[in-house]
Amino acid sequence: MHPLRERTCDALLENPALRTPPPEPEKPKPPRIRKPREFKLPPRFPLLSKEFYACWCNHQKELQLAKHKIDDSPPELFPELYLKPRRLDYYARQLEENMNVNKELLKRINLIQRTGGFVDCWMRPEPTNTYNKLLCKQRQRNLDEIRKNNLYFYSRLLIARSEQPLTKELEEHWKETKHKLILGASLPFILFKTEKIDRDIRDPSFDRPLNVYRTKVSMEVWVVGGSKIGKVTIELFNDIVPKTCQLFLSLVRGDPFGHAYAGTRFFRIVPDLYCRGGDVIKDNGFGCYLPEGQTEPMGVECYRLKHTVPGVLSMVVSSDNEVCAQFNIIFKPLPQFDGKHVVFGRIIGGPAQALERISALGLPLGTTTSDCVIRNCGWFTRSGQYREGNQNTIKFPPRRKVKA
Repeated sequence: MHPLRERTCDALLENPALRTPPPEPEKPKPPRIRKPREFKLPPRFPLLSKEFYACWCNHQKELQLAKHKIDDSPPELFPELYLKPRRLDYYARQLEENMNVNKELLKRINLIQRTGGFVDCWMRPEPTNTYNKLLCKQRQRNLDEIRKNNLYFYSRLLIARSEQPLTKELEEHWKETKHKLILGASLPFILFKTEKIDRDIRDPSFDRPLNVYRTKVSMEVWVVGGSKIGKVTIELFNDIVPKTCQLFLSLVRGDPFGHAYAGTRFFRIVPDLYCRGGDVIKDNGFGCYLPEGQTEPMGVECYRLKHTVPGVLSMVVSSDNEVCAQFNIIFKPLPQFDGKHVVFGRIIGGPAQALERISALGLPLGTTTSDCVIRNCGWFTRSGQYREGNQNTIKFPPRRKVKA
């Protein structure tokens, strides 16, 4: 701004008419007039004597004039706790900077009002004819560039397609879905029975002692061509029958020769009694597994535990007192199995109706209406991590198909 204009603005701002008016003088407060104390006393009943009424009124006055023992006066104000004298200089400088900024704004507002705004189109000297031609060519180039971009955007709009699939694509998807539905409808439909297995039976001999670790195993049971029955968790009695549990755990993990429980089926299911599986050699109950490095099957370890609780697992013992890695899962207490099969574990977790669904797949003679297989197996480490076992890679002999 020109110095003369700046002086004019300063003189305008220093005009006495623009100054703030002086503060109004404070009016003196009227003297406080103390009103006589009024006591709230009810009128005297005619039945009361004057002496008793006077004594009672004095008692009420004493109660109303009583002073409290707790000091309820407001706390004393210490301004130095709220106002920081060291920051008063900073506040003063900040206020001065704000005043200077406001002063500059007022100067600019005054200049805009007097001149009509800032104009930047005045050119000295005036443009020549050559400059106007060059300016026109530049504007024409800008317009051509805009038109080219518009044409490109219009061509993109013409070839753009919706993100939604076309009718032909939807028809192809429907053909695939229809084919899957037809294949699913051709599979056998299994309706599980509604009978329930009594799970309230408990046997104290199965309780885990203190400071004893028992391995936990997981098995996922499915119906071939049907639905998933459930994933059950099994607790092994390592402290009672360690060799039998080690044999079972080795087949849950899978040995180097391809023998494993994952991929085998329950070849015998007797409804409401028990089911049998774990034949990793022939998958029909006639195979006998030999552990690595052994020429004869493992013998019986002990018959200490009994078949007293539903969900108990026992290792099958053949007529020659040999253990071939096949196991039973009982659906009810079976004392006729005591002393004949080695109990080595029990089911402690999984779906509530897993045993009922497996029992529903059996027939009275022990055959099955549909194949019930162990799809996956795994075990839990001491730290609680789950490890997946290997699949069975043995080629089982063909089975005869049951005629409908």
